[in-house]
This record gives sequence, C-alpha cells and structure tokens, in this order.
Amino acid sequence: MVRRLEGRGARVEASTRRNARRQWKLAASIGALAVIASACALLSDDPNLKYIDPADADNPRHFMVLPVNLTIKTPPEFEPVLDDMFGAIAGYIRSRGDSIETLSREDAVARWAASIREVKESDALEDNFRSAMRVFVTSLAETHTFNALISPSVVYRTTKTRERTVKWDGVFRKMKVINLSGEGKKKGLARGFTVNISGVSLHVMVFEPGGGVIFQKYGGLDLAHNVDMTSAEFTMRPSLVLKVDLLKDSEHLDEGMGKAFDPYFPRR
Repeated sequence: MVRRLEGRGARVEASTRRNARRQWKLAASIGALAVIASACALLSDDPNLKYIDPADADNPRHFMVLPVNLTIKTPPEFEPVLDDMFGAIAGYIRSRGDSIETLSREDAVARWAASIREVKESDALEDNFRSAMRVFVTSLAETHTFNALISPSVVYRTTKTRERTVKWDGVFRKMKVINLSGEGKKKGLARGFTVNISGVSLHVMVFEPGGGVIFQKYGGLDLAHNVDMTSAEFTMRPSLVLKVDLLKDSEHLDEGMGKAFDPYFPRR
C-alpha cells in the first residue's frame, strides 16, 4: 500500500525521492537476480544436470506451477505468448494425470519481490537466486500444499544453422528462408551458408516444498527468426527477422516440453 503523505511540498518531494530510491534499489535487485536466473546455470556447473525426484512418478501428484518467466526479464517479443505457454505447460502436466494450481502474476510478482527483500535484508542468508527461491518456495508451502513447485521460463539459446538444419537442446528444426529469388534458388544460396541463429527453449526448474531444487533442464521449442535473403545474393549476408508465428506450432511445443521435463516426467 502506498502511504499518502500530507504536508508541505518539500516533505512530499522528499518522500517521493525516497520512494523512488527504494523502488530503484528493488528494481536493481530484481534485475540483478534476473540476470543470474537467465543464465540458468544456477545450481550446478552443468545447467542440464538432473536432480531426480525420488517420488514415484506414476502416482498422481499436485504441483504449484509459477507464471512463465516470473524470475527473469522477458524479451518484449515473448510477452504475447507467455499465457499461451503457461496453458500448454499446464495441459502437458494434467495430461499425465497430475493436478496443478498457480498464482496470479500480480500475486507471484509481489511474493517474489518480498522474497528478494527478505534475502537482501538478512544477515543469515546469502544474497543470491538460490536463497531468494528457497524463501519464496517455503513461504508458499506454509499456505499451499503441493508435492513440488515448477518454475518455467522461455529463454533464448544461441545456435547455428548448417544446411538449413538447426539442432539445440534435444530437438531439430528447419530454418525458414524468405525473399529468395528464383535465381538465388537456382544457385543454391540458401543451402551453402552457416548463420548464427537464436533458438527458443523452455527451461524448467522443479523445487521440493522445502525450497531445494530437484530437477532442471532445457528443451528446444522454436527458432526465433526466419532468414531473410533480400539482397543476400550480392552480399552473402542474410538478415534475421522475427517470426510472426513464434511459439505457435503445437507439435514443436509438445516435443520441447517433453524434452525439458524428461525424465522428471518420463516421456510416453
């Protein structure tokens, strides 16, 4: 709740400056942790190291699933698809006979910010993502009952295309070439070059109610860009344009989610 101050203009101005400084410090703290989180090598030297849940995966379980990209900064182009990605993840989990609950993004953001504040103000906790996540998960476990908490994120992964085929995070995708002239097709220009291109992956982290991580992994979802060959016949420097149908292929999403969750959820 924002405290309304009354009095002279100087007092109001001073209070505004103090509030702005507090908000800036909190934003900086969240931003710093987001940078750590977005690297995804948070809990191990191997970002794909799997901490397998000893629980029997064949028995129905109940999961708390956080809003997508709660703990990391989201590129603007991902914003329109976050809700759809959450729906796909929720559907994938439920299709296995498990149940889920979640928080509104507003509630989750407020709780995450409070966890960061608690860590930063504590002399007993290390100021890092691991500590903030432990505080966040254990506080939720006090008011909710779940077997595990799942934190999903959609992230960029740098990869390369060779002969129009791209492999990363367990999947293969075909690069789409646009604006290639008939003459360029005859010359085979789209087949003969290697280009750095961005893959989009799902990164999942699973925490037990005590806040310890029990699983994390990537699964490739989609290529973020098409390769635009406009003028490339002369320069041999194609450009990349963001796909308008980014993360819209349901088969690719299912495959990528399967890769990201396997073997925590064994593939069927």
